[in-house]
Amino acid sequence: MKEYKSTNLRNIAVVGHGKSGKTSLVEACLFNTGAEKRLGKVDDGTTLLDYEPEEIKRRLSIGNSLAACEWKGYKLNFIDTPGYPDFAGEVKSALQAVDSVLIVLSAPSGVEVETEKVWHFAEAKELPRAFFINKMDREHADFNGMLEELRVKFSSGIVPVQLPIGKEAAFQGVVDLLSLHTKILSHDDETIIGEIPEYMEKEVEEARQKLIEAVAEFNNELLEKYLEGAEIGETEVAAALIEGIQAGKIFPVFCGSALQNVGIQKLMNDIVEYMPTPYFKVAMGLEPASGDILERKTEDAFSAQVFKTIVDPFVGRLSFMRILSGEMKGDASYYNSSKDINERVGTLFTMQGKHQVNLLLAHAGDLVVAAKLQGTKTSDTLCDKNFPIRYDNIDYPSSMLKMAIYARKKGDEDKVFAAISKQEEEDPTICIVKNKETKETLLKGIGEVHLEVFTEKIQRKFGVEALLTEPKIAYRETIHKTVKVEGKHKKQSGGHGQYGHVWLEISPQATGEGNLFTESIFGGSVPRQYIPAVEKGTSETLANGIIAGYPVVDVHVKLIDGSYHAVDSSEMAFKTATAIALKKGIMAAAPVLLEPICDMTVQAPEYYMGDVMGKLNAKRAHIIGMESINKGMSEVKAQIPVAELYKYATELRSITQGRGTYSLKFSHYEQVPEKMAEKIIDESRQSREEKDKKE
Repeated sequence: MKEYKSTNLRNIAVVGHGKSGKTSLVEACLFNTGAEKRLGKVDDGTTLLDYEPEEIKRRLSIGNSLAACEWKGYKLNFIDTPGYPDFAGEVKSALQAVDSVLIVLSAPSGVEVETEKVWHFAEAKELPRAFFINKMDREHADFNGMLEELRVKFSSGIVPVQLPIGKEAAFQGVVDLLSLHTKILSHDDETIIGEIPEYMEKEVEEARQKLIEAVAEFNNELLEKYLEGAEIGETEVAAALIEGIQAGKIFPVFCGSALQNVGIQKLMNDIVEYMPTPYFKVAMGLEPASGDILERKTEDAFSAQVFKTIVDPFVGRLSFMRILSGEMKGDASYYNSSKDINERVGTLFTMQGKHQVNLLLAHAGDLVVAAKLQGTKTSDTLCDKNFPIRYDNIDYPSSMLKMAIYARKKGDEDKVFAAISKQEEEDPTICIVKNKETKETLLKGIGEVHLEVFTEKIQRKFGVEALLTEPKIAYRETIHKTVKVEGKHKKQSGGHGQYGHVWLEISPQATGEGNLFTESIFGGSVPRQYIPAVEKGTSETLANGIIAGYPVVDVHVKLIDGSYHAVDSSEMAFKTATAIALKKGIMAAAPVLLEPICDMTVQAPEYYMGDVMGKLNAKRAHIIGMESINKGMSEVKAQIPVAELYKYATELRSITQGRGTYSLKFSHYEQVPEKMAEKIIDESRQSREEKDKKE
């Protein structure tokens, strides 16, 4: 591939709802540039971009795909992103690397959930946005209806720069509102430029006037000419359009059919013409040592940021980077300011799906890939060591779904967790945590499909099978009454016997005070050397639980009396006697089961709040309050038992059509309702009995 200066680069994230045709659109672009010999189809599993087995199986994109193509003296770096909500982290990483966003919509389906979400993602990063209304050849495709819906949902600055010729099955091309000519795909696959059909002249003139009105609103010179009724030329409108797009005031709308490859070449021309070049972009970062804010222009010293990592057991780690300033070449060393290490870059290349295309030199603004970097991970900064800078980490969506993960085969635990650690590098939205109380390893992700795909990948790549199950709940036990209880362990079996005898006073402590052991032994009824054994027996027995096998908390155990045998007493005997006393005493002291409670904050559109509140009430949540936050969004605060949270991420998505999110923070423990406690205790007892039988 040729060397391209910053001015001749365009970086575009192709985003949108699932099944809107994003991958098909980028495939058509690759086909039109000659990078692909035939037009691949998602449903046939023949695309260059969806090449992972998990993607082919599900017929949807799971990860970002870089598609670099050369078009009329320019290099277009498309990033095809997933539209399924579980893979929103991939969209966030793509937006870190691009200069503009192309939001793809399905004409028959209209504005969908992920359309709204990606708009807000791009809006937060102040990225120029354009729309491509796809599938104009399908039944129920309504271009004007789509325009109106887009304006209502997003902005009055949404304006068409093209109009479709024909509807549904009769769709055959587009009218360019700036150049005022048509582009039609004929039956022999040759693009024909022709005059505007007579029946469309009025519609085209009205649409062109709206376009001119829109761009004139923030361009004073154009506004004056428009108000005076002076002729406004194509060049003037185009210049104002470019200015409006870059300022985030104008959002152009294109249309076509990706599968039929109609309107795609025109789209590529307009991307070159109207969408921003990275040449003028100024990157902001920090000086690693002092923390001072720095800025880097394209011609400054080299710096780049890794926006995606692919881990392959055979190829190694592939690091996808956006060059933010300077130049980068292969066979050179660069400084990783995030890790304070030097990295050797071998061959530098770009990607067309899974195909690698070597590069000798890349300039600021370009997207490149390097293999086998030793310590560099996603979000890391590479730079010139003499001019260090570090860029902010990518802001990924929070992982709401939590499941326990185990090795399917006994003995494979180390292999499974080593594979998880490697694959975790590829997906920063995956999080591994160890629950110390339940001793489970928990895998956190955005949704069920996300975690399912993750386990499929580690099986395919590393040959290990993992099992996902519902996490155990860290229940606890406590008491409500004070009791005095005796524990005696006496055993004679020839030679030295075993003798330990204690009297304990067991009483409840205030919530959160923890367990306490004291003694008030007089007269040596229990010799001092055995008191530590009683204390140890107390802590071990309470930790193992009494009524359901969960730790006993907030209990004061006081050793008040006992007896010993000069020959047969031992530390072990007193530990055993203590355990006997505690098991009897806890059962007599009105024991109860406690469950963890979390503070929860749920954010969702006001329209869905009734259903959200209803679901929370059904899950035994205590609603604290609700308030409006912004743009039709509301926030509800509640306290909810952890036991009710399993798969709540999936339920909330279903209730709110994917628009709701929530966050959690541990609050305290509360008593489990009696009927539920009985069920938990019975299940625990059965589990222990089954375990004892096996042993």
